[in-house]
Order: sequence, then structure tokens, then C-alpha cells
Amino acid sequence: MDWFSTDNDLLWYIGIIIVFFAFFIWNNMRLKRNRYNRKNRNFKKRYMDRKSNQKE
Repeated sequence: MDWFSTDNDLLWYIGIIIVFFAFFIWNNMRLKRNRYNRKNRNFKKRYMDRKSNQKE
């Protein structure tokens, strides 16, 4: 298993890459959730405005 003998620097680089990808995926999911909530909030606001204008 000579091909698997790694030095300490390589492990650091792999760890940094894994942390970067984990942060990227987490941030992407958070942005999607916030965008979805904002879309629903805007829709509800427009709906309530339209509903209140019809009553008047």
C-alpha cells in the first residue's frame, strides 16, 4: 500500500477542501430556504392586500 502513504500536508489540503465543500453546500441550502420563504411571504402580502382592497 505504498500509494496510500500520505504526508501530513496532503491530509490538511483534503481537510480544507472538505470543509470548503461542506460550507458551500450548507450555504446553498440556506439560501434556497430563505428565497422560498421570501417568495411565500411576498405572495401572502400581495394576496392580503388584494383581499383587503376588494372589501373596500
